[in-house]
Amino acid sequence: MLSRLLLVLASAVVMVSSQYSATINPDSVSLSLRQTWCFNQKHSCPLICLQLNGSTGASVNDCDPNTLAYSCICNNGITPNASEYSETMAYYICTEAGNQCVSNCAQGDSSCQSDCRVDHPCGAQHPIRVNVTTTSSAVAAASATASNTNTANPLGTNAATGGAVRMSSDLGHVYGLCLLVGAFIAGFAVLL
Repeated sequence: MLSRLLLVLASAVVMVSSQYSATINPDSVSLSLRQTWCFNQKHSCPLICLQLNGSTGASVNDCDPNTLAYSCICNNGITPNASEYSETMAYYICTEAGNQCVSNCAQGDSSCQSDCRVDHPCGAQHPIRVNVTTTSSAVAAASATASNTNTANPLGTNAATGGAVRMSSDLGHVYGLCLLVGAFIAGFAVLL
């Protein structure tokens, strides 16, 4: 029991020291909004833990809407970096701190407002993709092949929309192929 308590305390220290943590006065946000944040935090914690190797859920999952204090420790002893995920208390606090910073800027001071967002970004800055299936890898490989074989923009649209047009064009080819195969099968069925 003592070793588990020490593990929890050590995880909490690592979590606090390893991430930028914005702070806000809890009373600056309505209690109903803080309750929603805690609700989302408590529902996100087990889902985040499932993405970590060797974890099947959360062993500690607490949130206090009055103080905005929260704890998420997976059953494998790992404390995930909650600031890297949306719908977590760390994300909500960071976002609200940014909103309050912008509100404190002088009217029309866009450089101050920009600094509030750029200097303290919220959410995953370099997310790690987990639970990627073979299907999505095959789709990515097919997309890369299609992009490499169709480098010209056939409709003369700008680069910002060229990818969407190219994707639609590729889907048209797939749809046409499906119709052709369907017609072939229907024709073959009529012959029998």
